[in-house]
Amino acid sequence: EEMQRLLIQAKEEGFYEMFLLDLSTGLRRGELLALMWDDINLETGELKVNKQVRYFNKELHIMPPKTKAAYRTIILPLPLIEMLKEYRKKVRSKWLFPSPYKREQDLPRDPCACRKKLSQILEHAGCKHVKFHALRHTYATMALAYGMDVKTLSATLGHASVSETLDTYSHTTDEMQKSAAAKIDKAFGNAEEADLEEEEKEEKKNKKNKGPEV
Repeated sequence: EEMQRLLIQAKEEGFYEMFLLDLSTGLRRGELLALMWDDINLETGELKVNKQVRYFNKELHIMPPKTKAAYRTIILPLPLIEMLKEYRKKVRSKWLFPSPYKREQDLPRDPCACRKKLSQILEHAGCKHVKFHALRHTYATMALAYGMDVKTLSATLGHASVSETLDTYSHTTDEMQKSAAAKIDKAFGNAEEADLEEEEKEEKKNKKNKGPEV
């Protein structure tokens, strides 16, 4: 519910595409803002992560990703591709999310400005305050909850190892283990009930075949 309120408010304030893309991919803020149109194939849905935006010495810098594992390709879902195709028609820049200032220089948006804007939109939407990184965590938690395996999620997030993903989202994987245990328990319970029913049927059948006792 909060996520829907956030996206509705973001649409009113011109940040819908940015927040929806992050909630759908789990990109780090610097990776998200460093995206260029050349990094996305709108026909195949492939999104390549190969750089990040960093604020350094009071200036924006385009730098390599955080780690070697952070170089990755993400396959976007079809609805997101369609959204980006429409969004592409409105953007006059090589960047997906260009800065509204100094347009002649064609710079990406400032990470700090986006963090502040998220806080404002959350407040306007009546949502609790969270950091920008929470969008990434929300994606990962939802992906696990809807059945994405940990290895695939780890690669999508650009983690150096599966153990990093398990450590970071242990609260979610713990709940998944409890849920799995409950399902297994229920399955065994149903199997036992089925066995008892079968035994009862067999008993009745045997009694019927024997006929009345004399």
